[in-house]
Amino acid sequence: MMKWYKLLKIIILFLIYPSILLKVIFTQPAAYATQFNLADVVPIEEYKVEPPQQTEDEKTQTNTTEPSIEEQPKPEKPQLESQQTQEKIILDALTISTIKYPWVVNPTDNFTFAPQLFKPNQEENYLETDLRVRFDKDDQIINKFTYAHFPQAEQFYWVLDQNRIVIETKGSQAGIVYQGRTTDTKITENVTSSQAFWGLQSLSIIPVDLRNLTGKVDTQDFTVTSIAGQIINLEGIPAGQVIINSGVNPQDPNVTVIKKSTPMIGNASTLSSQGGEALFKFLDSDNAPLILQGFPTTNLQSLLDDGNIKLQEGEIIPNRVLEASGIFWGNILTGKGFNFTAPISSFPGIKIAQPDKFSNYDLLNIAVNPSLSPTERDYHYLNSLLWVSLGKRKPEVEILSEQQESYGWHKFYISYPHNRSIIQYDPIEISATYSNIFSNPGLSITASFNDLSIDSTQTFNSLLGMALGAVFEVIKIDNIDTFLAEARQKFKDGESFVPLNTTATDLQKRQINQRLNQALSYANSASDIEQVSGTLTFPSKITPHNSTIFQVRTGTHKRVVQFLERDIAILREGDSIFSDLRLSNRKFGPLSFIGVPVPLNNTTIQPVNESSAVEVILTNSESQIVQQFSSADNTNVPLNVRSSDLAFDYIELTRVDLVQDRFKSFNGYLSLPSVEFLVAGSSGDFNYSATLGGWFNINPDSAPNVDNNNLGLQEPTVGLYTNLLLNYIKTNVHLDSQKKPVAVNTHIPFLKIDWNSAANRNNPFSTFVNYLFQHQGRKVGYYISPGIAFIEDNSNGNLIGLLNGGFGINTGFNFKTNLEIGKDVYYELQSLQKVNKNHQAGLYLRNYSLKNIGLNTRLSGLNYGVILRHVLPNNNVYLETEIGTGSQGFDFKMQGSYRF
Repeated sequence: MMKWYKLLKIIILFLIYPSILLKVIFTQPAAYATQFNLADVVPIEEYKVEPPQQTEDEKTQTNTTEPSIEEQPKPEKPQLESQQTQEKIILDALTISTIKYPWVVNPTDNFTFAPQLFKPNQEENYLETDLRVRFDKDDQIINKFTYAHFPQAEQFYWVLDQNRIVIETKGSQAGIVYQGRTTDTKITENVTSSQAFWGLQSLSIIPVDLRNLTGKVDTQDFTVTSIAGQIINLEGIPAGQVIINSGVNPQDPNVTVIKKSTPMIGNASTLSSQGGEALFKFLDSDNAPLILQGFPTTNLQSLLDDGNIKLQEGEIIPNRVLEASGIFWGNILTGKGFNFTAPISSFPGIKIAQPDKFSNYDLLNIAVNPSLSPTERDYHYLNSLLWVSLGKRKPEVEILSEQQESYGWHKFYISYPHNRSIIQYDPIEISATYSNIFSNPGLSITASFNDLSIDSTQTFNSLLGMALGAVFEVIKIDNIDTFLAEARQKFKDGESFVPLNTTATDLQKRQINQRLNQALSYANSASDIEQVSGTLTFPSKITPHNSTIFQVRTGTHKRVVQFLERDIAILREGDSIFSDLRLSNRKFGPLSFIGVPVPLNNTTIQPVNESSAVEVILTNSESQIVQQFSSADNTNVPLNVRSSDLAFDYIELTRVDLVQDRFKSFNGYLSLPSVEFLVAGSSGDFNYSATLGGWFNINPDSAPNVDNNNLGLQEPTVGLYTNLLLNYIKTNVHLDSQKKPVAVNTHIPFLKIDWNSAANRNNPFSTFVNYLFQHQGRKVGYYISPGIAFIEDNSNGNLIGLLNGGFGINTGFNFKTNLEIGKDVYYELQSLQKVNKNHQAGLYLRNYSLKNIGLNTRLSGLNYGVILRHVLPNNNVYLETEIGTGSQGFDFKMQGSYRF
């Protein structure tokens, strides 16, 4: 007859195990979530009411058809059994152990399928699917599709002497896992670039003051002296006056003297071929015009390309001509190389308007020469102003065409998990030592269904993470391989399990096993390795009330990224043209002068090195006419008429290029090679786990379809992370007057901290504090779980309030709700009713939808639908389907598993 504590165990399993699979989930728009599975950590074997001790007769009544870790067949003497029978015993023992302690057996990589599903005595093949269909080209269909094959012949379990239990599982796995979405946008456009130049110049005449030039001069005091002859001295030596004494008496009434008082006044006039047109070179430097130049000059004469280019709008200017003029467009897309280096040709100042005295010949022509042709004026004009670059304007873009393609990327992998464990119970002390080596080497490829292309960088990253598992295949620790070889030999020899010989009771052994399972579960909860390629668990001591395990793990670390690359290419370079000319090349200058004769002797002007005199006498019978001329009589002084001029001019250059602007983005997940150190354990009701790990990325700027992440969130080459998980589990069993359990209350305060050295909004630093209370009775069960989460750079606020709750009744009705309060409030309601043994149906309502654009993004808007759950235990089929609609349209989601 089964004792009451065994009945208690069965009742609790039925009451708690199915219903306690609760998840405390908090989600942000990037689908960041922390999951906490109570079924893996609540010690359902332990209660405050101790069962009575077994009698000696009861100790021998053992179920030999369902062996497990702590409960083995105990034949009175060794006996040989058929290999077929032994194989069944091995598979049954392994299956029962998996049901009770899934994390101890755990044959897989914590990714392909859940260890709780492993049933080697019934199935060899494990298939899981996660599909989502929405009438939206941006949503992927396959989220996860995995398959595992564990042949029964490769699974092994044995009990050796010295209380040694060895476990070995071996199989092969393959899967397709959604990794992200890339968008490739190609835009063809005309890009119009412009740069402008401001030209300015001012010219003004220094006026001639005649009184200062001649002193006090009365025109009545002039005397006429007759001279004749010529004196030529060396240059620089003033020539003296030439005096001609002809003997003619100018006072004779019969003598008429005609004196040329204004000889060659055009030398000082602008509109004269001997004046302005000759650049006043025939004037003495002392009385030549003085011009004040207000600004320096910049030489842009090369723009005319020796007359091949006209200074008019629409003229095409080759790049070589621009560069010869010191004008550089540079890279019109980036702006790099843009420059203006035209040389300064003269500086401002007071200058004598003569060719050899004026420092800028072109500006002198503009200033005084009235006879320039339009071509000549344009040429001189471009070296007569100060040209200042006004810089490059913001390009104007005209989109001609746009093409966009979006497709998903998946990780394809195959691996070969091999798990080897040993548990050795101390014969005297109530404890056990656990060691484990798990190797899962494999191959991984990141590829796209769209064009069957392969991303080499991410393939190498994930391949390296999987290849690290090969190291664990050859590691030797705690003689595991030796003990396995010994056990397999005994199996071949037809021997049976050796009974455990320890002072620990069956209950204490179960407590040890549960404590170990609990520690391994916490280790997996705290680990940041998504797919494990290798695990080494050092020899760890486990007691009924305490446990500590140390592990080294390798595998792939999941990191969320948002990469964006922009590539711009010029398909056809445009020609540079004069697009806007506002010039004064037709009206700037010349300054105008008129010549004024002034007696030279009454001035301070020094004569030149030549002087001459001429006297012509015409005589007849009645009188004489004398014509006299002397270079020393008068000098010509230019008197200004148009005394100043200003130029404020503008030149604009424009080019239109045909450009292809390409944006390549990737939103999704990277699988990076990672190494992790982990400690986990428990003491009484207190549980803990902590990890310290690091990951490596061979090219942090690369992701599928993105070669250079020049606009997205930057990623480092190496990163570190650490996680801490703490909780305290208090379980109270309420018994009735007959000592039968009527309810179980569970209290769990919970803390989890996640930190990484490369934190950003996609991979944030987070802290989660939660309290869970659960009550499970015979007819009604319920739970409530308030919590607070701090998530750095979260779109819904850094500090978020969380509330999860639910209840169920024994008629098969269940209801749960999730509430998140931050900047916005999000909620979810879900109900399920058991229709028959294999089917459940229900409804769900959310005020948000999840849209996948590489990452799960939460969009506000009502979403509702039905839930259909199909479970066929005999056929090992599980299928859950959500069919709904809402603000984002039709939504279909299907998750399931099939074991055969």
